[in-house]
Amino acid sequence: MTNGLRAGVLRRAQRVLLAMTAVAVVAVIAASWMAARAGEGPSWLQAIFGPPQTLAGRQIGIVAGHAGNDSGAVCPDGLTEVEINQAVADAVARALQRRGARVDLLTEFDDRLRGYRADAFVSIHADSCEVDLSGFKVASLEGGSRASDTLVACLWARYETSTGLKPHPDTVTYDMRGYHAFREIASDTPAAIIETGFLSGDRRFLTRQPDRAAAGIVAGIECFLKP
Repeated sequence: MTNGLRAGVLRRAQRVLLAMTAVAVVAVIAASWMAARAGEGPSWLQAIFGPPQTLAGRQIGIVAGHAGNDSGAVCPDGLTEVEINQAVADAVARALQRRGARVDLLTEFDDRLRGYRADAFVSIHADSCEVDLSGFKVASLEGGSRASDTLVACLWARYETSTGLKPHPDTVTYDMRGYHAFREIASDTPAAIIETGFLSGDRRFLTRQPDRAAAGIVAGIECFLKP
């Protein structure tokens, strides 16, 4: 091999190594960005790459449906609705706090519900294991405020976009529209209840991706509270 050929091979090897190094650096940066946006990793990383403080100063109430009271729906193998509700509600609370919100994580019949005031209030539930259906649904107090209707509209739109689940409005029930907490909290608190999916048809999604379900709820709240 001549000196010129040897030099050419060396230059090509150096370019390949440089390209591989650049790809690795970009991959590390992308992974760091995604971790920080999810609230993971060291605090300095989250400070650099974390989500913008879109909800700074906002007060938001989140109910983990059935928590502190009962199991909610129960599947034949023992999976309970309250497990799903709590996991999603915890993830929602963390995500809202990362965006600067003050969050009250509430139980089903929390003493704080009476006269509760906030910029938004969302109660998180999941639907039955008894029917093999898939989809989500959202409701507010029947005959309630325009602000609550707007919150519901935002949740319908953003949850579908974020999760890929389809709306299932045909199964919205009277119990959802007449949800007890709607009549306990202050009448001027915009409020909604969401069934994040069916424990039957959406089981894999609900058990394995609670953060994705949470992201849809957070996106709906952000939509409602946007400046």
